[in-house]
Amino acid sequence: MVSLKLNILAVVVLTAFTLQSQDEDLLSLIAENDQGPKKVYATFKTMRIANAQTIETVKKKHLDFRILHRFGNIYDATVPNPINNTFQTFFGFDQVTDIRFSFDYGLTDKLCIGIGRSKMNKLFDGNFKWRFLEQTSDFKIPVSMALFESVGYSFAPTNELYSGVQKDFETDERHRFSYCTQLIIASKVTDWLSLELLPTYMYRNFIKESYNTNSSEADVNGFFSLGFGGRLKLSKRFSIIGDYFFNFSPYYINNPSVTLPLALGFEVETGGHVFSLLFTNASGIIENNFLPYTTDSWTDGQIKFGFCISRTFAL
Repeated sequence: MVSLKLNILAVVVLTAFTLQSQDEDLLSLIAENDQGPKKVYATFKTMRIANAQTIETVKKKHLDFRILHRFGNIYDATVPNPINNTFQTFFGFDQVTDIRFSFDYGLTDKLCIGIGRSKMNKLFDGNFKWRFLEQTSDFKIPVSMALFESVGYSFAPTNELYSGVQKDFETDERHRFSYCTQLIIASKVTDWLSLELLPTYMYRNFIKESYNTNSSEADVNGFFSLGFGGRLKLSKRFSIIGDYFFNFSPYYINNPSVTLPLALGFEVETGGHVFSLLFTNASGIIENNFLPYTTDSWTDGQIKFGFCISRTFAL
């Protein structure tokens, strides 16, 4: 009789534990469903792919300080004795085409503002980036989207600003301004592949009269451009990166004097830092410079090495 009672008690206790476990599993499942789909993070590792902006912003109350370098052509088939020229300039390291210092601050995790100064065109710029849509892991929202705006002011001397122009008009400070507005559309397709599309509008208040010698099309103040970019992760710490911009103004199509910016490179992650090493035909570093003023060509070997050093501070 005692044995029977013990068996009944054991069955009751086991049943109670089983029901409690099932209840806990059910509550856990409900909690997970209440949280909804998770947002996708780290679509890209840094603020830029190579030339192009990424969807990433600086964290709230953090300051990102960057120094970017763009050297001269490693090789240039258009000059006499190109191989000699390569060694004379030490693969372009003696000819810096652009240097940029920048500070970017996160007002929120989705909105950051920044300032910077570039050697090319002696350009000072202010910018902001606002990420207003975030991709979800279940792909119900398949992309992240951000708005980027940059306003540049050239500190070039007046005689340099109007060089080659028959100046029969008053000097106007507004001529020094340029603007770039960009929509950034990005998707982390898999853990190893991230892609980006960048519809862009570029406007310069003042341009020098110039024509496409193949089509007689004139340069224009404002034009649309479409950028493409991506990051292919090959290992935990190593990725291949690249981006390209196509300018839709007829002036840029089949023009022997200007070309379209293409960049290829790789990222290396080391101890919380990401080093971007790239090769590009663009002399300028920021959109206000490289979109309208890229004149070198990959087909002529006019490729420049560039890199970025950055440090983020929590304030």
